[in-house]
Amino acid sequence: MEKKFRITSDRLLAVEGKDEVNFFKKFIECEKILDVQIIDIGGKDKFPTELRALRNLEDFDNVKVIGFVRDAEANKAENTFKGFCDMLNKNRLPVPNTVNGCVAGPPKISIFIMPDNQGAGMLENLCLETLKDQNIESCIDQYISCFESNMDQTEKVIFNFSKAKVQAYLASRAPIVNSLGLGAQKGYWDFNHACFNQVKTFLHSLFDL
Repeated sequence: MEKKFRITSDRLLAVEGKDEVNFFKKFIECEKILDVQIIDIGGKDKFPTELRALRNLEDFDNVKVIGFVRDAEANKAENTFKGFCDMLNKNRLPVPNTVNGCVAGPPKISIFIMPDNQGAGMLENLCLETLKDQNIESCIDQYISCFESNMDQTEKVIFNFSKAKVQAYLASRAPIVNSLGLGAQKGYWDFNHACFNQVKTFLHSLFDL
């Protein structure tokens, strides 16, 4: 969070970074969900310190609802969820019983683990689902496979194929943008795709009055 960050709504959505902020701003706008303040935590590793800082802000007691969005990355969603619940407990906050379940609070809290509350992955994997069975998907796969065949093993270990595929897709659009979130702002991800249904349910169950 920024040093001068202030709570301006009683409905908060905390996400990992700027890319996620841009994505969810557009997503929430399309879902016609109002008055949600989206918080840029500044990276997944900063959740423990930033949550503590958020908890200590003077207006925090006025907050009624908080949604948290985390990437599972290489872990199963359940493992990431359990670690996040431990962090909530340490900060004396209500803890949901299940992934994507709500605890009444106050504040009301729910956690969504990208991409699907089940397996490993991230927001990029969810967005790439919108390209399944399209011609562009095979183009991207061939492009990435070509580069993979020329990588040494050291580079392959740290190479993020999902992020690379997102960048390849965005480079195919006009105008070109360089991030998933800006792609969302431009309408390059089909929010009507069924892969986003779980995210929609998560947001509406939290923020619909």
